[in-house]
Amino acid sequence: MARRSETVLITGATGGIGEATAVRLATRGHRVFASGRDAERLLRTREAVRDAGGDVELVQLDVTDGESIEAARAEILERTGGEGLGAIVHAAGFAELGPLMLVTDAALERHFETNVFGAMAVTRAFLPEMKARRAGRIVHVGSVVDRLTLATHGAYGASMHALRALNDTLRQELALFGVEVVLVQPGTVRTPFLDDAFRGLDAKRWSGSRWNPVIDRLQGLERSIRRLGVPPERVAKLLGRAIEARRPQRRYVLANPSAITQLAAARLLPTEAFDGLVRGTLGLAPRRPAPVERTVYKARPVALITGAGGGIGSRAALRLARAGYRVFATDKDEEALAHLGAEAEAERLELDLWPLDVTDARSVAATRLHVREATEGHGVDLLVNNAGYAELGPLDLADGDAYRRQFAVNVIGLMRITRGFAAAMADRRSGRIINVSSVLGVLAFPFLGVYQASKHAVEALSDALRQELGPFGVDVVLVEPSFVSTGFAQRARQTLEQYDGQAHDWGAAFARMDEIERRLTAVGCRPEEIAEVIHEAARAPRPEARYQAPLAARVAVRAAPWVPAALTDRLLRRAFALDAVERDLD
Repeated sequence: MARRSETVLITGATGGIGEATAVRLATRGHRVFASGRDAERLLRTREAVRDAGGDVELVQLDVTDGESIEAARAEILERTGGEGLGAIVHAAGFAELGPLMLVTDAALERHFETNVFGAMAVTRAFLPEMKARRAGRIVHVGSVVDRLTLATHGAYGASMHALRALNDTLRQELALFGVEVVLVQPGTVRTPFLDDAFRGLDAKRWSGSRWNPVIDRLQGLERSIRRLGVPPERVAKLLGRAIEARRPQRRYVLANPSAITQLAAARLLPTEAFDGLVRGTLGLAPRRPAPVERTVYKARPVALITGAGGGIGSRAALRLARAGYRVFATDKDEEALAHLGAEAEAERLELDLWPLDVTDARSVAATRLHVREATEGHGVDLLVNNAGYAELGPLDLADGDAYRRQFAVNVIGLMRITRGFAAAMADRRSGRIINVSSVLGVLAFPFLGVYQASKHAVEALSDALRQELGPFGVDVVLVEPSFVSTGFAQRARQTLEQYDGQAHDWGAAFARMDEIERRLTAVGCRPEEIAEVIHEAARAPRPEARYQAPLAARVAVRAAPWVPAALTDRLLRRAFALDAVERDLD
């Protein structure tokens, strides 16, 4: 019998980990709501639970559908007499394998909609009762790939990196309300989930594609991957511990020996050596072929910068122009571009200003055509993905639209423009992509959850792209700035107003936003410093995988993997005035 009987909702309970967890919890005395999209498969789950000596209640639930979530909430509240849930196990998931250059926008979006946004939407729906009781537990089924990015696993890895960031932020924010947040990180698991992950590989082939040998190798590894995986019952046992422990760990890891070896290699080996191991395993050439003879633009390299209308982007455009680049400065904000053009003219610098909305496929296609025509077919030597913005506010207030807006610009838009220009670089066997991330792509702070989830995703995508494109002469580099003061406190207050009085629990923290901003600014930097780092990364003969600025950012990023989460949580609780919030709640 369990420590105490909990009322638990399990998403994705139609098979694999979700079904095994339903069996585990139901047979240990918990009241289990098993949910999923497929009614017939839910019936099979109930039969499996009954065969094991337990029982479950079925709820049809699609985590990507807001109306379905609301209906499930109403049904569960009715069945529990308004009490709601004691715990949620987020087991619904989706994965598609393949080189990132072949992963469509729709497939990338589906990873985030199911694995990330769906989990957050379900949590948000059932959180009010937990907060009111000052008790509850949220358990996310993540993966070891949230710390280990592998070529051909980039889309799934990006979603798992984003989920880890949100898990950590939720843990920090919801601790004030007595709600515990736990992350379970299994390695490969032998479930039908693997079938879905491998199913689409054949459709990614075409005659003469540079990616066909990689797909062949990945399919050849499928049997070995399955053999090394653990049965779902082992993960279910770990999830049971996460639900039943009086004081749960923040993270539970279940990895097979292969995954443990990979995790150790990723942490201990130099990046170049680890990338070489991954490339060798997947049939990616360990050495670059000789570059194709370049065109007339060799003497003046061509750069394209997204988000060049302000902040880091504008300073980078001017810095690269001073260094002799022909710069295509792009931004959705044409007024900001005009201001940048005036600055360039005052310095007698030449910039090619071009309106670009990275969330619009037609705008990206038009930009690609413009650059191609302007450079007589050459394209760009350097792509700086800088377009982005920050959604701010506590995660219990962020709705699905906030996540979609954020990821449409910072993640999907970045991949859209990368696919638009990287193929020509690979054909030419020469090029460089610089993705402007953030220290928040590695760390997780309160009130910045949606933004830092997007940056965690960018980190994972960049690592996979670096492994996949490197053999074709294309470097992929991350630049991770610390806080750049751009009106954080003002935008945080605007976020508070946007939720129209729903944020009363957080008033004490928001009242201190000026103080919080001062603390962040003390360890921050100016846009000009980041522009200089971008220039350094662009010109380096053999660039590093990551650059941070200023010194505080370098220290924070390097220390993060070694600092206990409990200590980090205490420090951030103080820095973001969460103690004051808790006093107000009392």
